[in-house]
Amino acid sequence: MVYQVGKMILQETQEVFRGKVNDVIICQDMAVGEKVYYTVLVVHDRTLAKKLMDLFHGRRGQVKDRFVADFTWKDTYLMVFDYVRERPLKQFFESEIATLAECERFCLNLTMECLACGVPFPILYLQLLQDQIHISKDKNAYLGYCIDLEPFSEDMTERDCATLCAQKIFPLLGQISMGKKGRVSKATSYKLLENRSWKSGYHRFTDLYKDLKMAAVPLKKDGIITRIKRFFRHHQDTIFRLLLILCVVLGLLALIMIVSQLIFGDVPFLRLFVNTFKQIGTESLLQ
Repeated sequence: MVYQVGKMILQETQEVFRGKVNDVIICQDMAVGEKVYYTVLVVHDRTLAKKLMDLFHGRRGQVKDRFVADFTWKDTYLMVFDYVRERPLKQFFESEIATLAECERFCLNLTMECLACGVPFPILYLQLLQDQIHISKDKNAYLGYCIDLEPFSEDMTERDCATLCAQKIFPLLGQISMGKKGRVSKATSYKLLENRSWKSGYHRFTDLYKDLKMAAVPLKKDGIITRIKRFFRHHQDTIFRLLLILCVVLGLLALIMIVSQLIFGDVPFLRLFVNTFKQIGTESLLQ
């Protein structure tokens, strides 16, 4: 499928999700020379499409995040967002976050992302609810837009989003605080969210940010052991592949030596290391 909006010619390259009220596709802009991709939400439910049009057009001057354009195409309503590389927090948390200080810094970063992105709260709520939370290589937080719009509710407010954000942050602080015996060390930030997020919740993202900022431990430079552990975590797939290749090579060498032993009675390669200097030129060293 090809869509044209303004100067963009959007060629569908991948279907990410197909749902009851919307689909999510990745498109490439064929109107530019370099490869530029967008995440496109294709809404085919007319009632929902009208709600979204009212929501986005009412906030058009305020939406500051990755929202690019929206348009109608035949019987569908499409919302175009900048494509972001997917690095889901659930998959990369353990390899990227090693200390409580780093975890608290990421939580602050996520709170600021939610606070500053300008996405309408009903959409932001779905992003958090459906774990569209990603972590960059420099440990910054960003949100994805591959969302199912079926549970959309225009009644969601900042309080709903801030409380849900706190509920997403809370297990991260608990996970990073796990001791060797499986006991949670009661970090101040962990206790603060434990006491508040499950009771009255948070009315604003600024309240959540202030609590995390106040309770966060100072960020210290990692020791050599921590850096070595992080290096192996970050490159564990590459290290595994190299070890696998080495094992295959060694296995092939062993097989060749066995076959040579059966055919020649010895291994020709090993002759290089046996009685190598018995004779130099015409002179024998054994006399």
